[in-house]
Amino acid sequence: MSPLPKRIDNHDIETRTGTSGLARGKITSSMNKRTASLLSCVLLIVMAAPVLAQVRDPLPVPDIRGYRTLKCDFHIHTVFSDGQVWPPARVVEAWRDGLDAVAITDHSGGGRNKEILKNDLNLPHALARPTADQLGMLLVPGVEVAQGLTHCNALFIKDANEVSGMQVLPALRKLRAQGAYLFWNHPGWRRPAIWYPDIDAAYNEKLIDGFEIVNGSEIYPDTQTWSEEKKLALFANSDMHATMEPQDARTRRPITLVFVRTADLAGLREALDARRTVAWYRDDVWGAEDFLRGLWQGAVKVEPGRLAFSQQVRRSGIRIANTSAIPFQVKVKSAPAWLSLNAGTLPGQRVVSVPVSAAKDAPAGEHRVEVVLEVANLHTAPGKPLTATLPLTVTVE
Repeated sequence: MSPLPKRIDNHDIETRTGTSGLARGKITSSMNKRTASLLSCVLLIVMAAPVLAQVRDPLPVPDIRGYRTLKCDFHIHTVFSDGQVWPPARVVEAWRDGLDAVAITDHSGGGRNKEILKNDLNLPHALARPTADQLGMLLVPGVEVAQGLTHCNALFIKDANEVSGMQVLPALRKLRAQGAYLFWNHPGWRRPAIWYPDIDAAYNEKLIDGFEIVNGSEIYPDTQTWSEEKKLALFANSDMHATMEPQDARTRRPITLVFVRTADLAGLREALDARRTVAWYRDDVWGAEDFLRGLWQGAVKVEPGRLAFSQQVRRSGIRIANTSAIPFQVKVKSAPAWLSLNAGTLPGQRVVSVPVSAAKDAPAGEHRVEVVLEVANLHTAPGKPLTATLPLTVTVE
């Protein structure tokens, strides 16, 4: 995006033209009108045509039983606080990266471009809304409040201006009175990721509903225990300030997966209140066991489910398809002693051939077996990966 025109003040005009008095005033007026006109054109281009030359990554993630899976980023910044991107462009970036919902959460303390913002903290959301509607994206109204190293995001707010410049705890009270959903940002930013007294005070007032286990490139895996201990939702958000370049499997932004009953703002809010979230960053996913198992079962397909061995043929194989964009790092935890298979990484949106062999002393007959797998990158708790089963029917002549 082209930068905004440099601001030209009276001193610049006088120095360049050598004019003064009435003549300078006329030139100043003319230049201000042209600058304002150019600024309006830039804004219209940014707001009306941000979709051009963009291609959406489908980023497939399976639905789980009874719910639809939405891919979300609930922590991003624009030029109206300390970001570098206009609000409509933020929505386009998220759409391009395969997301379904996004929240613009500029700082309540304001920032750059105060003249354009005109002291209206709701303006970033208002500017982004037409683009979100055009793209079919869910746009959640939000704001970030901060005090020292303690930062919190509020979603589903009614008026960000009510908390302009306020400290965290009184701001959270105000936002809760608006019906906002509240979560703690980057608990390990510039300090250890522990449960701090000011957060405990907010939590005891029922002003904390979740926390970021992933913020940008920072991961705080040990905080996952707070999810069950304190009944808080897990989030993985980008906290993006700079331009977001197109993503691939190596650079993919943090994503919060939310399991909704209805794919609208009301359904999104209900799911957050019910803590139906998991955090996904590149190869790793953190969340409750039921949700992670649902993702595994929805993504993994095995063919064929039946294998046959004879005295002459002791080797066969299966094909495992991973239909999701989430890779799975798999190893065999247990299987019948006479059956051997080599598992490894199941890349996203790929089919992998897995060799299977039967020992010479394999018992004859038809056997229904369950191979127990450990999915190392699906974290149900710190140090506790998901276990899953691979059902097979094996016939040995």
